[in-house]
Amino acid sequence: MNDLAVFRIGHDRAQWLAARVAIVASNVANADTPGYRAKDISPFGSALNEARVEMQRSRASHLIAPQDIGTRYGVVPREGEIEKHSGNSVSLEAEMAVLGETKSQQTAVTAILSAFHRMLLSSTRG
Repeated sequence: MNDLAVFRIGHDRAQWLAARVAIVASNVANADTPGYRAKDISPFGSALNEARVEMQRSRASHLIAPQDIGTRYGVVPREGEIEKHSGNSVSLEAEMAVLGETKSQQTAVTAILSAFHRMLLSSTRG
């Protein structure tokens, strides 16, 4: 199943979401650190645009498929956060909102991959 693009993209999305949760955890852990700037990771769409999804090669006459579409996600400063008197820009409310959004996206990715997995299994059972 790893050869199917939908599963690779879903896996990459799940990794991106896990990286985003780690960044949010870092922001929350540093909420009282003077001068700490809230961070986020590059949008998944930009990573997906860099990923090349091509036809899988099952015969020598087929096009050559990419070896790996996984990418690392860059950490970027979070835009629009209001700086406190200490120079810290972490807002716990904003972090919880990002965490809730990320949880919803993780649930959606899991549901989509489960649906494709069930379809694949039902098509092979004949």
